[in-house]
Amino acid sequence: MSKTKRKRRFKLPNGFGSIVFLTGNRREPWAVRKTIEGKQLYIGFFATEEEAFTFLVNYNKDPSIYAPALITFGEVYRLEMQERRPKIATVTAKNYEVAFKQCSELHNKKLATLKVADLQSTIERLSKQGIGHPSQKKVRQLFHNIYKYAIKYQLLHPTADISRFVDIDKPVKKKKKQPFNTRQLNRVKAIADNHEHPLAPWATLVIMMCYSGPRPSEFISIAKADVKLRQRYFIIRESKTEAGKNRAVPISKKTLPYFEYWMKLPGKTLITDSNGNKITYHKLLRSFDKVMKEARCKHKPHECRHTCATWLDNKNANKLAIKRILGHATQDITDGVYTHKDLRQLKKAIDLL
Repeated sequence: MSKTKRKRRFKLPNGFGSIVFLTGNRREPWAVRKTIEGKQLYIGFFATEEEAFTFLVNYNKDPSIYAPALITFGEVYRLEMQERRPKIATVTAKNYEVAFKQCSELHNKKLATLKVADLQSTIERLSKQGIGHPSQKKVRQLFHNIYKYAIKYQLLHPTADISRFVDIDKPVKKKKKQPFNTRQLNRVKAIADNHEHPLAPWATLVIMMCYSGPRPSEFISIAKADVKLRQRYFIIRESKTEAGKNRAVPISKKTLPYFEYWMKLPGKTLITDSNGNKITYHKLLRSFDKVMKEARCKHKPHECRHTCATWLDNKNANKLAIKRILGHATQDITDGVYTHKDLRQLKKAIDLL
């Protein structure tokens, strides 16, 4: 290369970094240097000066992306989720967002400088706050994802994955799920049908879930556009299982008035807050617990699903219909398409309750 071509054409301001031409037979002779933590370091090599200049400009806009030693825990999370999000369910993505928020003390720390003690202290804080095994497990999985991504893209050395050394609390033995009995559900229904009671709308949700059997996360994601009142069914689009996605669930005649009530309210989802926004699981849980206290019951939202499954089984409903309603995998369901005959069978099963 001639001296003319080697001459640097870009005048760079002080502190911006520098571009130098390296002699010898090199495929990428243009090098970018930058002072990082008091040391002059080479941070990139390029075939042309234009490529080197573009890199340096982008580096100064966001150094962490181009300097592995500087990239933070939060920045790797955002990059990792950008790659992961299209491959996972919306519910799963939201769980990762919650887990990320639960380790806020790590967000702005450089990933390369984190120690096992830093990750472990986050878990210990959650434990002291009464946040147990299930949430801790999600946070630890988040750690695994971040370090796996960092190693994949050579932001960290393969031996630098410290997430595998993080310990979490042992799972608490779960209380056996119990279905609602008739007296309990009657007390909840009395609240739901008392239009002057402040908990009435939330009590209707308990009845609706008991008579349809969705998972709580599925229930709060139902879109109004997917509720067919005349045909008495709704479609669940979002589910944590493939068998649960895009399934039709019949609406019991006993709960049809409750569905009609929620359909009249503003918002795109069936269940909304006072502003017409989709409610979170935590909002559902808080409201559910208030209804349980008022009705003198001790149940959790998922036990509504257990109640529906138990009732259907006790009524000797068609086994395939039960699986379809609950979104359980079955070899009999191959294309996910529901015919009028299918829907009649599902409504027949749910009307046994």
